[in-house]
Amino acid sequence: MGTKEQIDYWIKASELDFISSTEIFNSGKNFHYSLFIAHLCIEKLLKAFATKELEQIPPKTHNLLRLAEISNLSLNEEYLEFFEELNQFQLQTRYPDEKFNLYKKADYEFTKVRIEKLKEVYEWLKSKL
Repeated sequence: MGTKEQIDYWIKASELDFISSTEIFNSGKNFHYSLFIAHLCIEKLLKAFATKELEQIPPKTHNLLRLAEISNLSLNEEYLEFFEELNQFQLQTRYPDEKFNLYKKADYEFTKVRIEKLKEVYEWLKSKL
């Protein structure tokens, strides 16, 4: 698969995750999974950027901050903080602690704010590709 096809793959996969994240949120259940999928959505867009920048398959990492760095994206502090927060959901949803802190934290209001930020960041990133 060539570079263009890889970039298109990451974009399409991100679009599907964006839809899934918002649908899970709108279901009113499993808000922590909505945020986990939100992380995947941004991860895949950043992998499209990394593929474009490196002209090869990006490194196998889930760290949004690392992917943004590899991609040479100029991100504001607000977006960097959002990426750092989403990183928590990819780790702790995969490997939950015994207290399930993020499960408790991810209530409707908490998740609503992050899904709104997801929409903003998602559209901004797509506009830059």
